[in-house]
Amino acid sequence: MAQVVFAAACSHSPYLFDTPDTWSASRERRKLRADVPVDSDEVNEEKYDRCMAAFGVLREKLAAAKADVLLVFGDDQYEQFRFTNFPAFAVCLADQFDGTNPRIFSSGLMRKGWPESSQENRVRFPGHPQLGKQLMMALIREGFDLSLCVGLPDEELGIGHAFTHPSYYIDPSYSLPMLPFFINSYYPPQPTGRRCYELGRAVRRVIDTLSMDLRVAVLGSGGLWHTPIWPEAYLDENVDQSILAAVREGDARQMADFFDAIPWEHPREAPADMPPFLASAVLGVTGMQGGVGGGSGEIRNWIAAASVADGTPGTVVDYVPVYASPCGMGFAYWDVNGETAG
Repeated sequence: MAQVVFAAACSHSPYLFDTPDTWSASRERRKLRADVPVDSDEVNEEKYDRCMAAFGVLREKLAAAKADVLLVFGDDQYEQFRFTNFPAFAVCLADQFDGTNPRIFSSGLMRKGWPESSQENRVRFPGHPQLGKQLMMALIREGFDLSLCVGLPDEELGIGHAFTHPSYYIDPSYSLPMLPFFINSYYPPQPTGRRCYELGRAVRRVIDTLSMDLRVAVLGSGGLWHTPIWPEAYLDENVDQSILAAVREGDARQMADFFDAIPWEHPREAPADMPPFLASAVLGVTGMQGGVGGGSGEIRNWIAAASVADGTPGTVVDYVPVYASPCGMGFAYWDVNGETAG
């Protein structure tokens, strides 16, 4: 029988993939709200080290779980989907995936702009279509209308950073097969936190009944609170602490209900030179509201992962407020079966 052997959630901000000596200069290029604190270079170094240590814990826990596949709840930021067709939930059944390796940030984005796309900046890893097919069919019977991708809609661009970035630290060889599970977090209208809770619970029920001999690890990628590219970016640490409290309590329903109650309104203006797909994340170009959007909307991926482990108290490895972004960097895991396999 298939079984979930480990669940985790972590941030995937580009600040985590570049050295902290770039953080202050990057902050100067952003338009942050006046009340966002300023960290010294020394504090930035300390915060970076804490994030790396937290990734190290997740890497060790994932290795100890001896998983056969990593199911990742992640969002797409105009990497594969367009406004001609942007699904709320989608599963990709490709045999393998290609995407941008986050090491590009150490020499490109944070220092001088987005680097040229080339093969040395790419990473490839196997998929797991067998699990994807079984999961999709069962979830449809559970009442979830999922979008299907047999392959990536835009293979040249490659799969988004929500899927490639965390593995850089928790599965550095990119050897563990991955099943990408897309949850629309950025662009309204998005699924509610409650629906993501129901999805995670259903995923667990389905996996527990599959006849496949498979050890499944689950990851929620992204978050916590951040408002990238906003004219007045800020960090709401109170929201993050409430999410983490629910993690510790093992109460995914509480997390979802809290998330759905967060007041949210898109800004009315965006910089004139901002690309349309980025402006859409700021302004809600669809003209609709759908709950918390933008980077903070990635908390949906945490909710889905927490719901797979619902009822199991989680461990918050660390929470690091990086004000240069600003982003609440969160790292947590759940020993789903009481303890990871040794």
